[in-house]
Amino acid sequence: MEVQEKMEREVSLKELFWNILFGWRKLICVGVVFAILLCGMKYFMDLRSDRSEGTIDVEQLEKELSEDELQQVIQAKNLKARIEEYEEYLETSALMQLDPYKRQVLELQYYVETDYTFNYTQDTERDYTSDLMSLYYSYIMSGKMSQNVIDDAGLSLNQANISELWSVTQTGTSISIKITCPEEKKLEAIAKSIKEQLSAKETEYQGVGAHKLKLLGESENVIVDTALSERKNTISNNIVTLNTQLTNLKANMSDLQLSILESEQEQTEDEKEQEDSKPGISLKYVIAGFVIGVFLVCAWIACTMIFTAKLQNAEEIRTLFGVRLLGEIKAETGRKRLLSVIDDKLLTLKNRRRKALSAQQQIKVIAANVALSSRQQGAECVYLTGSEYENIDAGIRNLLKKELNAQKLQVKEGGNIYYDAHSLEQGTEIGNILFIEQKGQSIYDEIYNELNLAKEQNNFIMGVVVLV
Repeated sequence: MEVQEKMEREVSLKELFWNILFGWRKLICVGVVFAILLCGMKYFMDLRSDRSEGTIDVEQLEKELSEDELQQVIQAKNLKARIEEYEEYLETSALMQLDPYKRQVLELQYYVETDYTFNYTQDTERDYTSDLMSLYYSYIMSGKMSQNVIDDAGLSLNQANISELWSVTQTGTSISIKITCPEEKKLEAIAKSIKEQLSAKETEYQGVGAHKLKLLGESENVIVDTALSERKNTISNNIVTLNTQLTNLKANMSDLQLSILESEQEQTEDEKEQEDSKPGISLKYVIAGFVIGVFLVCAWIACTMIFTAKLQNAEEIRTLFGVRLLGEIKAETGRKRLLSVIDDKLLTLKNRRRKALSAQQQIKVIAANVALSSRQQGAECVYLTGSEYENIDAGIRNLLKKELNAQKLQVKEGGNIYYDAHSLEQGTEIGNILFIEQKGQSIYDEIYNELNLAKEQNNFIMGVVVLV
């Protein structure tokens, strides 16, 4: 009988894909570990870098200045602070962003009509008109009303900005409200919010005295706001004046004074940058760490499949050894792994085109195949062996022997015929050998050796059963 030559093993991409999927526990665990490690390393590196950044000791340098020189530095710092305040106000104030020559104004005019009357011939009540006017004026100027306007109209302003954009004038029993908004399309929504709020207050303030709040007029106008124009010019002129003063002051300073002034400015800018970029947990590094962990696990599984010395799947019995594969037996494990339901779903998906058989049904089919082959050979006895036969589950072995006996076959068993002389003699004497191998346990070279030895002794190899 011809000796089986070793063949080059090919790695199945499909099998690799499923092995990676079934390793989902490792993927998640290692991914989480690497995400924590990478993110933690980045956090501590940023924290150490943040602490190690040294700054010039300004207080030590200031001790080298005379009293007059120190006062000049303090005066220069005050000038710079005032310039920055003006510049920030020009940049951030909503009022300063308006065009004073095309300012659109919404005006609402209200009149409070009370039921109060004065009668000289009778005792009269106290005049509550002024109290009502004070209540309305206070509410209009309050932060509650402005915040409600911001919320109702959906403005991108805060209370500090909106307080500059409207004015309230009270004359006698009339109130005039003038409003400007950079978002001109929302003036109508602002007017609606004010009217609804004052209407609600009219009902609430009836407890002070009977009255009616009448809307006398509502208008939108485009005006030239000379006051706003003058205010912007004044601030710009103040900035120019302060810059001139600062330039003249710095012209008379020594290099040490200028160094102190610049160092403080740099420290202030660095502090602002550090506040904006404080060390923290970065989602980017969490994701990168998780991806690295998953990639390493995938690479490990691939390398394990490529360089392994153990049987990876039952089909390799046909492709590598050219021997008949009689069947597969799924070994039942007693313990359940965490979230084993996911494994069951994956296995169902993998075998979606194959009918699922229990281990007992699989063994019966295998026993029937062995019985048919034995009858064809005129044999009444079968010898069971394998490269890892002694490590095979005893329950499966006993069940297989029982089914073979039910097929009126005598069964004998032994260890690896390549290493056990007694097993080799007994197997050769019987002449019909059934090999049982185990996925992930049986070694390729051991299978080669026992199959070739059986062929050299002119034994009939009935086939191989693989436990998966």
